[in-house]
Amino acid sequence: MEPSYQESRMILPKNLAIIAALMLIASYAAILVTDYFYDCSSDAINIACGVVFLIAIVICFALRFTTEIYDDRIELKYIVKKTVIPFEQIIETKTGELNIIKSYTAWSLKGVKYHTYSAVGEDMGVGLKVTGKRVYYFSTTDPDTVASLLPKGE
Repeated sequence: MEPSYQESRMILPKNLAIIAALMLIASYAAILVTDYFYDCSSDAINIACGVVFLIAIVICFALRFTTEIYDDRIELKYIVKKTVIPFEQIIETKTGELNIIKSYTAWSLKGVKYHTYSAVGEDMGVGLKVTGKRVYYFSTTDPDTVASLLPKGE
């Protein structure tokens, strides 16, 4: 079944991932130059450091956050964690700026577990109060469209 709404994006903004990659490359170049002039480490350490930096660069570009809304559920995929929320479990829905809707005063209950899924730099989002004393907040580029596809709740 195809989702009625799908949104997938990098967790880190592209500019930030590029800057991080360039800084890791510059750091590795500095390590190699220092080793060349001072001969202070072994080749195995330089290779291991290069591999770790390469893995970090790939991770910067590979981290993703996906939101899929189907007719009966919403699926949130954050890095490697997948959360499925059936519509019948949704009690209430909020939309707006994440730091405002994350004010827990309206939904304050003892023992509530709060989960936030957000991409870096995104301010707008949706909050879902779910049965079982759970509250989910997730960022989205179009919160009004997402909210129109979700049950209205109370």
